[in-house]
Amino acid sequence: MKKNLLIIGLLLAMSLGVSAQNTGFAFGLKLGPGFDWTGSTTGAAKSEGVRTGFGVGLVAEYYFAENYAIVTGVNVNMNRGHYSFQNAHLDSVAGVSPFSVDRYYKSTVYEIPLMLKMVTNELGNLPLRVYAQVGAGFGYAQKVKVKDSYEDFNGDTYIASNKEYSNFRTSLKIGAGAQYALDESTRVFLGVYFSHDFINNINSIAPNHYKFYFDGDEKVGERDPKLNVLQNRVGIEAGVLF
Repeated sequence: MKKNLLIIGLLLAMSLGVSAQNTGFAFGLKLGPGFDWTGSTTGAAKSEGVRTGFGVGLVAEYYFAENYAIVTGVNVNMNRGHYSFQNAHLDSVAGVSPFSVDRYYKSTVYEIPLMLKMVTNELGNLPLRVYAQVGAGFGYAQKVKVKDSYEDFNGDTYIASNKEYSNFRTSLKIGAGAQYALDESTRVFLGVYFSHDFINNINSIAPNHYKFYFDGDEKVGERDPKLNVLQNRVGIEAGVLF
């Protein structure tokens, strides 16, 4: 718990440092569900459907022009995934025998977004404005937990972050929504967003899970293609800015 609070505090200090150099900025809170699925640019991991996660965050906005803002802050995303991939074991008779692993995946990612926000003028006589935003997220996954099912064994749950998964995340982020001014300093907003990882979540310096098949500690074959996992999310976020 102390480590989690320290990470959040450091990320918040960094994000506020960017915004506090300017005047006319606002801060707020947001939360909402996310719908996660796993992709693969190499086809080595097959998505097995959508799982529901959740996210909360602190928001910092700086308007450098009337309709344009830089948005940053701190996001804490509870990500979920379900995918399958091929592994192999060494059989004394058949030799290298491939088998499919069905994996449930979950992690908590601490993220600093950096985005450009574009806002319309007020619509009609209402203090309502529509916005779109695009940018990137830079995150850190403290730990990853997986639960595997394969052949005659079911329910193998363990923490895999340091061996199989990279701690660092980089993602494309786009979104849109609407914000409503309650008064001169307070706005509420509701939006949707899409997030897609740029970088393989599998740790490239752990070759036993990235480039090769392993049976225990023994290398039994080389993967073709190499294992590649990318997380995707469509989320809904609601919040308030002051």
